[in-house]
Amino acid sequence: MSERLCDKCGKGPATVHVTETGEGRQPVERHLCKACAEEERAQLPGLVAAETVLDIATPPPDDVCERCRKRPATVQAILIVKGEVQSLQNLCEECGPRTPGGLTIHLGQEAAAKRPVGEEEPSLAATANEARAAVLESAEVKRRFAEYAAADIARAVHIVAACLRAGHKVLLCGNGGSAAEAQHIAAELVGRFKLERPAFAAIALTTNSSILTAIANDYSFDDVFARAVQGLGAPGDVLFAYSTSGNSPNVLKAIEAAKTLGISTIGFTGSSGGRMAALCDLCIKVPSDDTPTVQECHTAAGHTICRLVERLLCQ
Repeated sequence: MSERLCDKCGKGPATVHVTETGEGRQPVERHLCKACAEEERAQLPGLVAAETVLDIATPPPDDVCERCRKRPATVQAILIVKGEVQSLQNLCEECGPRTPGGLTIHLGQEAAAKRPVGEEEPSLAATANEARAAVLESAEVKRRFAEYAAADIARAVHIVAACLRAGHKVLLCGNGGSAAEAQHIAAELVGRFKLERPAFAAIALTTNSSILTAIANDYSFDDVFARAVQGLGAPGDVLFAYSTSGNSPNVLKAIEAAKTLGISTIGFTGSSGGRMAALCDLCIKVPSDDTPTVQECHTAAGHTICRLVERLLCQ
């Protein structure tokens, strides 16, 4: 039988068996010479970051290192792929400690790209400092938002109070987190915010899955809110339109439909206001382009509107 040559260099005798696996594909079996195997082993940290797993192994004599096949095996090395133990190796002290704690742990998933094997997780104190910084950063944006948008929020309060006092209603729409915000503020109006009072009329246009999917299927997703405004809205109503970018197509079409019907439009956006800035009767803009922070400020504005509308109408 002819001697098998290395699959990589094609020159040296293939004495090392390599199993290479990666996310979403079948294992690839290769045979390398010792020099090429050592070269790939040296490159292992980069390979792990690229979501590749190499298990360099040779037939294990019971008490001899499976990598160098020279020294006594005193350390167990574990290959883990996607959280499951795939194989166990017996290594010597020199080969084993190349990875932390004497364990060879290769992660075949994106976590490896984010934190190299062996890098310790942040301490509780470090994570607490990060959390504090994130909350303070958000609070600073809210402080600037209070200064920047107070007059527009006050205008919104009086528009909504006049609408509800006259027996009209508030319609609300948005996508994703903004859809949740629309539903949140509708709940505050229909239920209560702080005061015991009669229910205020408010409808979130994001809650009826049958209406949304019927319009999206028969017309277009861009029409889901506009069609609802046409069916449920009336002159004298108010539309709360949420879009952190100010450019969501279905929200823009809802605003256009509302204006056609004589419905006042109040937009909630990020710093630029997007196309909504010119389209809405009133646009409440957050001085930030960070979507989560913008949404947090929209919640603060919505709560403030609910609080002050209650006081105007019920005290």
